[in-house]
Amino acid sequence: MIHSIVLVCFSVLLNVFSQQDFDALPDRLDSALRAADPPELVDVFIGPGIYFYGERYLDLIGLDLPGTRIAIRGNNCTLIAKDDGSGYALDYNYVDMNALDGVDTWTEVKQAGSWPIPVVFGKGVYKIRCHEPDMSEADVKDMWLHISQWFKGPFYPVVRIKNGWLYFRKEGDSGTSLWSELRFGRCLPRYMLCDKPEREDLHACTATTFLSLSNSRLEAFTMQDLSFLGNAEGQYLIWLDGLQADSAVISQCRFSHLRSSGIKLDRTDGFRLEECLFTGNYQGCIRVAQDCRNTIIFGNRFIGNGRMMTNIPLIHCTGADFRIADNYFEDFSYAAIMLGVHYTEEEKYGTSGVAERNEICQSESFRQHPMRSLIDSGAIYIGTGNKRTVVRNNYVHDIDGPHGNRGIFADDGAMNVTIEGNTVLRIRNGYCIDLRKCLRVKWLPDSKVTAPNTGNIVRDNLYDGDIRLFIRKNDPTSFIGDNKKVCE
Repeated sequence: MIHSIVLVCFSVLLNVFSQQDFDALPDRLDSALRAADPPELVDVFIGPGIYFYGERYLDLIGLDLPGTRIAIRGNNCTLIAKDDGSGYALDYNYVDMNALDGVDTWTEVKQAGSWPIPVVFGKGVYKIRCHEPDMSEADVKDMWLHISQWFKGPFYPVVRIKNGWLYFRKEGDSGTSLWSELRFGRCLPRYMLCDKPEREDLHACTATTFLSLSNSRLEAFTMQDLSFLGNAEGQYLIWLDGLQADSAVISQCRFSHLRSSGIKLDRTDGFRLEECLFTGNYQGCIRVAQDCRNTIIFGNRFIGNGRMMTNIPLIHCTGADFRIADNYFEDFSYAAIMLGVHYTEEEKYGTSGVAERNEICQSESFRQHPMRSLIDSGAIYIGTGNKRTVVRNNYVHDIDGPHGNRGIFADDGAMNVTIEGNTVLRIRNGYCIDLRKCLRVKWLPDSKVTAPNTGNIVRDNLYDGDIRLFIRKNDPTSFIGDNKKVCE
């Protein structure tokens, strides 16, 4: 007797072909997921077209569905944050709906003619030399100054512009002084101006988060072939927090002109970001917290990001057992990849993993001074706390900046780092590889570090400029091997 077993997969298909379908999707998805008999697959398909989403458009919380897969996939669809009609704000991004492209409301980077100078009898008012036309207080009522301060890029409201001087008001504490460029770089600051857009037909992106998926158990979560264009300043476009799943993948998606950071992972293991494109975004692209294990970031392209000129890296990973491989980075303001934990942070699991076979560079046009770049940076930046971080076989080249812009930079007494087999060429204003001595980090306020500058290995790297490598004399865990200087 022949016995046959038939497996039936109960699935729900949710199609979206209009804005009306799109607006109804959150409720339809919620109903499918919270049904008495949950499906094995909820398949969301977003067809060709342009769709507008509001704040926390998909807000999935507390799903206990270990046998359910959620798939969100698109086909030639563009997702844009809604315009709530509230008018102009510095935190909004703008989209030209005719060209279907982001519109930058900031000027190009300009060189200040002086360091900030306090204005006599002007409480909290400072001025810098500039080449801007005169503008009254009424003219600049919506204008902001974005100026470099060491590794920060704070904003200040503009007061007026007169006789070659730009006056601005210092509000709050940015964490660095107005004169940081003088102290650390001996270079004058760079600045950009941001003003209300002249065109009134632009779409203002006033929402930030498209998807928040938290405290949930699923069999799998996937997002594929979606195109995101523009959003507002805020937390993140996509936030996975406390997701337990056998598989969580975002692949073949496009992220463009985001004003917020892109993807954030907290308490989520086994996430993969594959074959995505990030272009023209203002802050970071993906951040992986310490309490995430086995993150894979593979085969993605990052071009022209970090437009806000801040120290937020494109990839910031402090998790365990990560793999960042075969990605391409071009044009950024501070760092393409940042690894390791700051010396003031407790290490939960210990940063560990491999960054390999990535190409990181800056185009010739981007390297024209004054650059949209901060000082004291590294294309690959490694912080103090690491359990076992390996940076190998990467190609870092054609990196420039105003001062101290390294190829690979292990900062603040970095520990337990292996830097091997990398090729680092044409680093114009900094070391090709810099493993910096910083023993004093042990005694700095709030430091959690007990043995800085230990456990480091640097070997088999090719470089054509200068390197600075420090290991402690009596540290058997550290080693500097053969590193070869080449001439191109």
